Amino acid sequence: MSRGAMDWKGLPRESTDCILCGSGSSRLLSVQDGWPVVRCNRCGLVYLRERPSERAVEEMYGKAYYEDGDVGYQGYVKTFEKYRRIFQGIFERRNRDLRRHTEGNRLLEVGCAYGFLLDHLRDRGWNVTGVEVSPLSSAYARDILGLNVLTGTVEGVDLPLGSFDVVLLLDVLEHLHRPFDVLKRIGRLLSPGGILVVQCPWELFHWEEAAEAILKGMRPGTIRPDAVPAHLYFFNPSTLDKVLLKGGFRTVARQSGNYGEIRRRIDPPAIWTGNPLTASLRFLYFRLGLQRVLYAVARLLHLGNGLIRYAKPLRETDR
Repeated sequence: MSRGAMDWKGLPRESTDCILCGSGSSRLLSVQDGWPVVRCNRCGLVYLRERPSERAVEEMYGKAYYEDGDVGYQGYVKTFEKYRRIFQGIFERRNRDLRRHTEGNRLLEVGCAYGFLLDHLRDRGWNVTGVEVSPLSSAYARDILGLNVLTGTVEGVDLPLGSFDVVLLLDVLEHLHRPFDVLKRIGRLLSPGGILVVQCPWELFHWEEAAEAILKGMRPGTIRPDAVPAHLYFFNPSTLDKVLLKGGFRTVARQSGNYGEIRRRIDPPAIWTGNPLTASLRFLYFRLGLQRVLYAVARLLHLGNGLIRYAKPLRETDR
């Protein structure tokens, strides 16, 4: 472990049952750095059966998550500056999608990090507000970018009810100890007709990772998922929809994206590893463009490794 890095393995931990159905019956898929990844035998949700305590996570999302690169990001601001053009392309696609699926321009991003997306959306005419638990990144958003960003959790900060047309929850839901409390709070912050936008990675049983596991001689679902133990849940399309429904939201539109554009620049996949057949397949997939073709098809078929949902609070008649 590098000097100053967090001891992720040594974080205080707690045991938990399935948050979706409450069952304590699960099947062990793998153990990653001492953290057991399981699949619920009743509803199929994949999650950490033992996870860092909520208090321990507060330290995780201080400086370490955005800087040390062990579980979260390494040099978040420097990475953004280096790949600014790529990030801005991603942000502009988000802006176009939001305009297509939402009405109004009062937007709240929960878990806005350093505020780079909010800064881009502000320049496109959105009235933006952010909430971020990390004092480091929220201070950057306020002091450097001049954004209205509050430090804390969305349940704890003071925001007027019914004041947002859009709430973004991007790559956040999988981190939350109390996701249903957060969803309930968001439902109260949305204006009538307002919409929640959720994005989560589809891990472990996504077709790409299932194929990777098979090529490595492993069962699907048993390879290493991303960001353990920061990610507490590993959703698929069905379990994500069910969590939103339990949290008081009905899905009104679905999209699919592809993660990894920046990561592939920072840490290109190794090609010539393993046996000759595996290496040849990796060369075909990564270097000769097969991945780009499959990603384009996956986006059209809603089979990308990024799950995007547009959801509205349930009406009383829906409950």
